[in-house]
Amino acid sequence: MLHRYLILGLLMDSPMSGYDIRKQVNAALGMVTNASYGTLYPTLHKLLAQGAVGVQEISQIGRPAKKVYQITERGRQEVLDWLKQPADDQLQREFLLKLYLARNLSANDVLALVSARRAKLEFERQALQADKSGAGSPQAGWVADYALAMCDAEVEWLRRVETHITQTSVV
Repeated sequence: MLHRYLILGLLMDSPMSGYDIRKQVNAALGMVTNASYGTLYPTLHKLLAQGAVGVQEISQIGRPAKKVYQITERGRQEVLDWLKQPADDQLQREFLLKLYLARNLSANDVLALVSARRAKLEFERQALQADKSGAGSPQAGWVADYALAMCDAEVEWLRRVETHITQTSVV
């Protein structure tokens, strides 16, 4: 499901071929996700069948026609709606993908996305603190401590992002 929004979000910037999409993912989002051709093309075909993207075939001399995909209004609305929802980070850092694609949202919507993520992490931190307190072994305590450190680091980073958004945008 994440690849659907990855493709739609990238196509909001400009029409691209499957090759161009994969190249963009590897260059800009390689640390967050990947897009193998085995996933990319079936997803593009599904988006095409559902009317979220259109395709234009461009003739090439001595080679098969190049298929260039562009987002439709239906696809554009779908990705904008998805961007505004809190991220479920069970899937390869969905939040980071949303943040990368958030250039298509207003500053208020980006701030809401970041603030929702921070609030979720602060809630999770409380549960992790309780887990650490009740750890039955040093190893369990170390794992809880690691999770707390990661949570604290992300919350601090999110605060810096929120500050940057409020200082550089009229929100």
